Amino acid sequence: MILHKFLNDAVCDLQSLIDINNLDLQDIKEANHDAIFSRLESKNNLITSFENNKHNADNEMVKLTKRFPSKSIEELLDDRAMELIDLMRTNLKTLRELNKNYAKSVVAVYEFYNSLVESILPSEKVGYSNKSFSKVDLVNIEA
Repeated sequence: MILHKFLNDAVCDLQSLIDINNLDLQDIKEANHDAIFSRLESKNNLITSFENNKHNADNEMVKLTKRFPSKSIEELLDDRAMELIDLMRTNLKTLRELNKNYAKSVVAVYEFYNSLVESILPSEKVGYSNKSFSKVDLVNIEA
């Protein structure tokens, strides 16, 4: 069934994204930023692929409901399709948690580097949050 193919491909895309995000979490802890950046294109391609597969699966389910309007979608889908949909939900929840943890790590690294820059480069506050580094101050960097 073509619906199975789209659902299975979407699940595989999510699993690949989970695997990459696990690598990213490990690499951010080790400050291996080049490895993280090298995977960005792969992640973007997987996201696009997932969106396309999910869209195609949605279209197949819409076709089914139009063909059999008196039946619910649960009645129209077989056990395998329901299993793949459940797996997709599970993978999406896992990916969401990984992304949340990754975001926390990114913020921590950002804060660390900001505090490091502020301790090395003298700055003046301009407005509420903007920092201004004058050329003269940059020459007088504290080491």
